[in-house]
Amino acid sequence: MDTSRFVEQHTDILRAIKEMRDHSKAGVAENAQELSRAIMKLRSRVGLHLTTENKVLYPAIHALQDPDMTALAQRFQDEMQGLAQAFDDFCRRWRSAKALAADPEGFRSDANTVIKALHQRIQRENTLFYPRLTASR
Repeated sequence: MDTSRFVEQHTDILRAIKEMRDHSKAGVAENAQELSRAIMKLRSRVGLHLTTENKVLYPAIHALQDPDMTALAQRFQDEMQGLAQAFDDFCRRWRSAKALAADPEGFRSDANTVIKALHQRIQRENTLFYPRLTASR
């Protein structure tokens, strides 16, 4: 199975994370407007990726009729639900420049938890999940 489209989406997500981190490092309150835009950009990238996985990738995996691959895919899909909710909550909480400027340390704390988990998830997909899919032609 060709996973290049999903790997490219991961690259876009990682770029958006870097952009958000760069604004944060330069000062959350001082760059609240740019940071707010970066968060919404990241949300858009992640949303597109999740929609594509749910509408294209997971149905294609089930069509393979490979019980091991289907079980792995289901495990990854189930695990993502909690992270997706935490990420959505993060984006809602910090989408406005006003919220960011009012609580830079709260933002940093949330970002360190949620964005770290998102980054780790991308790494797991890139190193464990997608290689198995590619090999399961």
